[in-house]
Amino acid sequence: MRHVVIRPFRSTDSVSTCELFRRVYGDHYVSPDVYMPQVICQHNLLGRWHSWVAVTDGRVVGHAALCRHGPVAQDAELALVAVDPELQGRQIASRLGRQLVDGSQALGLARLSIKQVTSHPYSQRLAQRLGFHDVGLLPDFVPSPFAMDQAETIVIGCQIVSGHLRPLSERQWPAQYQWLMAPLASQFGTRIDESPAGVQPLRISHLPGRVDIVAERVDAGLVEQLRRLPVHWPLSVRLGLGRHFNTDCRLLMTAGFFFTGIMPIDTAQDWQALFHRVAQPSRLSLHSAPMQRLHDDWQARAQAWKDTQASSAA
Repeated sequence: MRHVVIRPFRSTDSVSTCELFRRVYGDHYVSPDVYMPQVICQHNLLGRWHSWVAVTDGRVVGHAALCRHGPVAQDAELALVAVDPELQGRQIASRLGRQLVDGSQALGLARLSIKQVTSHPYSQRLAQRLGFHDVGLLPDFVPSPFAMDQAETIVIGCQIVSGHLRPLSERQWPAQYQWLMAPLASQFGTRIDESPAGVQPLRISHLPGRVDIVAERVDAGLVEQLRRLPVHWPLSVRLGLGRHFNTDCRLLMTAGFFFTGIMPIDTAQDWQALFHRVAQPSRLSLHSAPMQRLHDDWQARAQAWKDTQASSAA
Protein backbone atom coordinates (compact mmCIF):
# COMPACT_ATOMS: atom_id res chain seq x y z
CA MET A 1 0.00 0.00 0.00
CA ARG A 2 1.47 3.33 -1.06
CA HIS A 3 2.15 5.95 1.63
CA VAL A 4 0.06 9.12 1.11
CA VAL A 5 1.24 12.49 2.44
CA ILE A 6 -1.35 15.21 3.16
CA ARG A 7 0.14 18.71 2.94
CA PRO A 8 -0.49 22.29 1.74
CA PHE A 9 -0.42 22.98 -2.00
CA ARG A 10 2.85 24.13 -3.56
CA SER A 11 3.18 25.94 -6.87
CA THR A 12 5.08 22.92 -8.22
CA ASP A 13 1.91 20.82 -7.70
CA SER A 14 -0.15 22.71 -10.29
CA VAL A 15 0.53 20.46 -13.31
CA SER A 16 -0.01 17.27 -11.32
CA THR A 17 -3.23 18.71 -9.82
CA CYS A 18 -4.54 19.44 -13.31
CA GLU A 19 -3.73 15.89 -14.36
CA LEU A 20 -5.60 14.57 -11.31
CA PHE A 21 -8.82 16.34 -12.31
CA ARG A 22 -8.53 14.90 -15.81
CA ARG A 23 -8.12 11.38 -14.42
CA VAL A 24 -11.16 11.79 -12.16
CA TYR A 25 -13.56 13.88 -14.27
CA GLY A 26 -12.25 13.74 -17.81
CA ASP A 27 -13.11 17.02 -19.53
CA HIS A 28 -16.41 17.45 -17.67
CA TYR A 29 -15.59 19.18 -14.38
CA VAL A 30 -17.80 22.21 -13.81
CA SER A 31 -14.91 24.63 -13.21
CA PRO A 32 -12.57 25.18 -16.20
CA ASP A 33 -9.94 26.65 -13.86
CA VAL A 34 -8.72 23.19 -12.82
CA TYR A 35 -7.59 22.45 -16.38
CA MET A 36 -5.03 25.28 -16.40
CA PRO A 37 -2.02 24.87 -14.07
CA GLN A 38 -1.21 28.58 -14.22
CA VAL A 39 -4.72 29.46 -13.05
CA ILE A 40 -4.54 26.93 -10.19
CA CYS A 41 -1.29 28.56 -9.10
CA GLN A 42 -2.66 32.07 -9.43
CA HIS A 43 -5.76 31.37 -7.31
CA ASN A 44 -3.57 30.03 -4.50
CA LEU A 45 -1.02 32.85 -4.71
CA LEU A 46 -3.78 35.49 -4.56
CA GLY A 47 -5.56 33.82 -1.65
CA ARG A 48 -8.75 32.98 -3.53
CA TRP A 49 -8.03 29.28 -3.05
CA HIS A 50 -6.40 27.66 -0.06
CA SER A 51 -5.57 24.20 -1.39
CA TRP A 52 -4.31 21.05 0.25
CA VAL A 53 -3.10 18.02 -1.67
CA ALA A 54 -2.50 14.33 -1.11
CA VAL A 55 0.79 13.20 -2.63
CA THR A 56 2.40 9.82 -3.21
CA ASP A 57 5.64 9.20 -5.10
CA GLY A 58 5.74 12.90 -6.05
CA ARG A 59 2.34 12.72 -7.73
CA VAL A 60 -0.82 14.55 -6.62
CA VAL A 61 -3.51 11.94 -5.93
CA GLY A 62 -5.97 14.13 -4.01
CA HIS A 63 -6.99 17.78 -3.84
CA ALA A 64 -9.43 19.97 -1.91
CA ALA A 65 -9.60 23.72 -1.34
CA LEU A 66 -11.32 26.48 0.56
CA CYS A 67 -12.44 28.96 -2.10
CA ARG A 68 -13.36 32.57 -1.37
CA HIS A 69 -13.81 35.79 -3.30
CA GLY A 70 -10.65 37.37 -1.91
CA PRO A 71 -7.94 36.90 0.72
CA VAL A 72 -9.91 38.81 3.40
CA ALA A 73 -13.39 37.39 2.69
CA GLN A 74 -14.84 35.69 5.78
CA ASP A 75 -16.92 33.08 3.92
CA ALA A 76 -15.43 30.21 1.96
CA GLU A 77 -16.63 27.12 0.13
CA LEU A 78 -15.02 23.74 0.61
CA ALA A 79 -14.76 22.64 -3.00
CA LEU A 80 -12.61 21.22 -5.80
CA VAL A 81 -12.45 17.82 -4.16
CA ALA A 82 -10.87 15.08 -6.27
CA VAL A 83 -9.25 11.76 -5.38
CA ASP A 84 -7.44 9.45 -7.79
CA PRO A 85 -9.77 6.55 -8.71
CA GLU A 86 -7.09 4.02 -7.72
CA LEU A 87 -6.98 5.39 -4.16
CA GLN A 88 -10.64 6.09 -3.47
CA GLY A 89 -11.95 4.46 -0.30
CA ARG A 90 -8.86 5.36 1.77
CA GLN A 91 -10.43 8.43 3.44
CA ILE A 92 -8.18 10.82 1.48
CA ALA A 93 -11.00 13.31 0.85
CA SER A 94 -11.94 13.22 4.54
CA ARG A 95 -8.35 13.86 5.60
CA LEU A 96 -8.01 16.78 3.19
CA GLY A 97 -11.36 18.22 4.25
CA ARG A 98 -10.52 17.88 7.94
CA GLN A 99 -7.26 19.79 7.50
CA LEU A 100 -9.11 22.61 5.74
CA VAL A 101 -11.99 22.79 8.23
CA ASP A 102 -9.63 22.68 11.22
CA GLY A 103 -7.48 25.44 9.72
CA SER A 104 -10.36 27.74 8.77
CA GLN A 105 -10.22 29.82 11.95
CA ALA A 106 -6.54 30.63 11.42
CA LEU A 107 -7.46 31.90 7.94
CA GLY A 108 -9.91 34.42 9.44
CA LEU A 109 -12.99 32.61 8.16
CA ALA A 110 -16.38 32.81 9.85
CA ARG A 111 -18.60 30.51 7.76
CA LEU A 112 -17.98 27.53 5.49
CA SER A 113 -20.25 26.04 2.86
CA ILE A 114 -20.14 22.96 0.65
CA LYS A 115 -22.07 21.97 -2.48
CA GLN A 116 -22.83 18.24 -2.46
CA VAL A 117 -23.64 16.51 -5.74
CA THR A 118 -26.67 14.24 -5.51
CA SER A 119 -25.47 11.71 -8.07
CA HIS A 120 -22.45 11.01 -5.86
CA PRO A 121 -23.54 9.84 -2.37
CA TYR A 122 -19.97 10.02 -1.04
CA SER A 123 -19.91 13.82 -1.24
CA GLN A 124 -23.04 13.93 0.96
CA ARG A 125 -21.50 11.58 3.53
CA LEU A 126 -18.27 13.60 3.45
CA ALA A 127 -20.11 16.82 4.27
CA GLN A 128 -21.84 15.21 7.24
CA ARG A 129 -18.56 13.70 8.47
CA LEU A 130 -16.92 17.14 8.40
CA GLY A 131 -19.66 18.79 10.48
CA PHE A 132 -21.73 20.56 7.81
CA HIS A 133 -25.46 21.08 8.32
CA ASP A 134 -27.69 20.68 5.25
CA VAL A 135 -29.66 23.87 4.64
CA GLY A 136 -31.09 23.79 1.11
CA LEU A 137 -31.36 22.41 -2.39
CA LEU A 138 -30.30 23.88 -5.73
CA PRO A 139 -32.37 21.81 -8.20
CA ASP A 140 -30.85 21.11 -11.63
CA PHE A 141 -27.96 23.39 -10.73
CA VAL A 142 -25.15 22.28 -13.06
CA PRO A 143 -24.53 19.70 -15.78
CA SER A 144 -23.53 16.46 -14.09
CA PRO A 145 -19.86 15.47 -14.53
CA PHE A 146 -20.97 11.85 -14.19
CA ALA A 147 -23.91 11.86 -16.66
CA MET A 148 -23.61 14.63 -19.22
CA ASP A 149 -27.22 14.34 -20.38
CA GLN A 150 -28.49 15.14 -16.87
CA ALA A 151 -28.60 18.22 -14.68
CA GLU A 152 -27.12 17.88 -11.21
CA THR A 153 -29.14 18.85 -8.15
CA ILE A 154 -26.96 20.17 -5.31
CA VAL A 155 -27.38 19.94 -1.53
CA ILE A 156 -26.02 23.01 0.27
CA GLY A 157 -24.24 22.42 3.57
CA CYS A 158 -23.01 25.08 6.02
CA GLN A 159 -21.14 25.36 9.28
CA ILE A 160 -20.05 28.30 11.42
CA VAL A 161 -16.40 28.62 12.39
CA SER A 162 -15.87 28.68 16.15
CA GLY A 163 -16.13 32.14 17.69
CA HIS A 164 -18.25 33.65 14.91
CA LEU A 165 -21.96 34.25 14.27
CA ARG A 166 -24.06 34.07 11.11
CA PRO A 167 -27.61 34.20 12.55
CA LEU A 168 -30.91 34.02 10.68
CA SER A 169 -33.55 36.74 10.98
CA GLU A 170 -35.82 36.07 13.94
CA ARG A 171 -39.38 35.28 12.82
CA GLN A 172 -42.30 32.92 12.88
CA TRP A 173 -41.57 30.75 9.87
CA PRO A 174 -44.41 29.63 7.55
CA ALA A 175 -46.17 26.67 9.16
CA GLN A 176 -45.41 24.29 6.27
CA TYR A 177 -41.66 24.91 6.66
CA GLN A 178 -41.33 25.06 10.45
CA TRP A 179 -39.93 21.52 10.50
CA LEU A 180 -36.92 22.70 8.45
CA MET A 181 -36.37 26.28 9.58
CA ALA A 182 -36.82 25.95 13.36
CA PRO A 183 -33.87 23.52 13.71
CA LEU A 184 -31.72 25.69 11.42
CA ALA A 185 -32.55 28.80 13.48
CA SER A 186 -31.59 26.88 16.60
CA GLN A 187 -28.34 25.74 14.99
CA PHE A 188 -27.19 29.09 13.57
CA GLY A 189 -28.90 31.47 16.00
CA THR A 190 -31.27 34.37 15.30
CA ARG A 191 -31.15 38.16 15.23
CA ILE A 192 -33.79 40.86 15.13
CA ASP A 193 -34.06 42.19 11.57
CA GLU A 194 -34.36 45.99 11.61
CA SER A 195 -33.44 46.60 7.97
CA PRO A 196 -35.83 48.69 5.84
CA ALA A 197 -38.22 46.76 3.61
CA GLY A 198 -37.55 48.67 0.40
CA VAL A 199 -37.52 46.96 -3.00
CA GLN A 200 -33.93 46.38 -4.14
CA PRO A 201 -32.58 46.07 -7.70
CA LEU A 202 -33.37 42.82 -9.48
CA ARG A 203 -30.79 40.65 -11.24
CA ILE A 204 -31.61 37.99 -13.83
CA SER A 205 -29.07 35.81 -15.62
CA HIS A 206 -29.10 32.80 -17.91
CA LEU A 207 -26.94 30.07 -16.41
CA PRO A 208 -26.39 26.51 -17.69
CA GLY A 209 -29.70 24.70 -17.44
CA ARG A 210 -31.69 27.46 -15.75
CA VAL A 211 -32.61 31.13 -15.45
CA ASP A 212 -31.38 32.56 -12.12
CA ILE A 213 -33.19 35.49 -10.48
CA VAL A 214 -31.83 37.36 -7.45
CA ALA A 215 -33.92 39.88 -5.51
CA GLU A 216 -33.97 41.36 -2.03
CA ARG A 217 -37.76 41.04 -2.02
CA VAL A 218 -40.73 40.79 -4.38
CA ASP A 219 -44.13 42.39 -4.81
CA ALA A 220 -47.31 41.31 -6.59
CA GLY A 221 -46.30 43.03 -9.83
CA LEU A 222 -42.91 41.34 -10.01
CA VAL A 223 -44.38 37.95 -9.15
CA GLU A 224 -46.92 38.32 -11.95
CA GLN A 225 -44.09 39.04 -14.39
CA LEU A 226 -42.28 35.91 -13.19
CA ARG A 227 -45.44 33.87 -13.60
CA ARG A 228 -45.71 34.95 -17.25
CA LEU A 229 -42.22 33.74 -18.17
CA PRO A 230 -42.25 30.67 -20.48
CA VAL A 231 -43.40 27.59 -18.59
CA HIS A 232 -40.59 25.41 -20.00
CA TRP A 233 -37.89 27.65 -18.50
CA PRO A 234 -36.37 26.16 -15.30
CA LEU A 235 -36.50 29.19 -13.01
CA SER A 236 -34.71 29.63 -9.69
CA VAL A 237 -35.19 32.60 -7.36
CA ARG A 238 -32.77 33.61 -4.62
CA LEU A 239 -34.58 35.94 -2.25
CA GLY A 240 -33.43 38.05 0.69
CA LEU A 241 -34.25 36.34 3.98
CA GLY A 242 -35.46 39.53 5.67
CA ARG A 243 -38.55 40.39 7.70
CA HIS A 244 -40.66 40.37 4.52
CA PHE A 245 -39.94 36.70 3.84
CA ASN A 246 -43.31 35.23 4.86
CA THR A 247 -45.25 37.62 2.61
CA ASP A 248 -42.87 37.08 -0.31
CA CYS A 249 -43.07 33.32 0.16
CA ARG A 250 -46.87 33.37 -0.17
CA LEU A 251 -46.67 35.54 -3.28
CA LEU A 252 -44.14 33.27 -4.99
CA MET A 253 -46.14 30.14 -4.18
CA THR A 254 -49.16 31.60 -5.97
CA ALA A 255 -47.01 31.74 -9.11
CA GLY A 256 -45.73 28.17 -8.86
CA PHE A 257 -42.43 28.82 -7.07
CA PHE A 258 -41.71 26.61 -4.09
CA PHE A 259 -39.28 26.87 -1.22
CA THR A 260 -36.15 24.67 -1.39
CA GLY A 261 -34.32 25.93 1.72
CA ILE A 262 -31.65 28.57 2.26
CA MET A 263 -28.03 29.25 1.34
CA PRO A 264 -25.34 31.70 2.47
CA ILE A 265 -24.60 34.85 0.52
CA ASP A 266 -20.92 34.57 -0.41
CA THR A 267 -20.24 38.31 -0.33
CA ALA A 268 -22.23 39.16 2.84
CA GLN A 269 -22.96 37.79 6.30
CA ASP A 270 -26.60 37.14 5.50
CA TRP A 271 -28.61 34.29 3.96
CA GLN A 272 -30.88 33.86 0.93
CA ALA A 273 -34.07 31.85 0.58
CA LEU A 274 -34.27 29.51 -2.41
CA PHE A 275 -37.32 29.02 -4.62
CA HIS A 276 -37.65 26.89 -7.71
CA ARG A 277 -40.24 26.30 -10.41
CA VAL A 278 -40.42 22.72 -11.66
CA ALA A 279 -39.98 22.17 -15.39
CA GLN A 280 -39.79 18.36 -15.20
CA PRO A 281 -40.44 16.15 -12.16
CA SER A 282 -37.46 14.23 -10.83
CA ARG A 283 -36.72 11.56 -8.25
CA LEU A 284 -33.73 11.65 -5.94
CA SER A 285 -32.45 9.40 -3.19
CA LEU A 286 -30.59 11.65 -0.74
CA HIS A 287 -28.37 10.80 2.21
CA SER A 288 -29.95 13.54 4.36
CA ALA A 289 -33.48 12.79 5.63
CA PRO A 290 -34.42 16.52 5.90
CA MET A 291 -33.19 17.20 2.35
CA GLN A 292 -35.08 14.16 1.07
CA ARG A 293 -38.24 15.45 2.74
CA LEU A 294 -37.65 18.94 1.33
CA HIS A 295 -37.14 17.59 -2.20
CA ASP A 296 -40.23 15.38 -2.06
CA ASP A 297 -42.31 18.18 -0.51
CA TRP A 298 -41.55 20.81 -3.14
CA GLN A 299 -41.99 18.34 -5.97
CA ALA A 300 -45.42 17.35 -4.62
CA ARG A 301 -46.49 20.97 -4.06
CA ALA A 302 -45.31 22.00 -7.52
CA GLN A 303 -47.11 19.10 -9.19
CA ALA A 304 -50.33 19.91 -7.32
CA TRP A 305 -50.03 23.53 -8.45
CA LYS A 306 -49.51 22.47 -12.08
CA ASP A 307 -52.53 20.15 -11.90
CA THR A 308 -54.64 22.99 -10.51
CA GLN A 309 -53.52 25.32 -13.29
CA ALA A 310 -54.29 22.70 -15.93
CA SER A 311 -57.74 22.08 -14.41
CA SER A 312 -58.50 25.81 -14.36
CA ALA A 313 -57.50 26.19 -18.01
CA ALA A 314 -59.67 23.27 -19.14
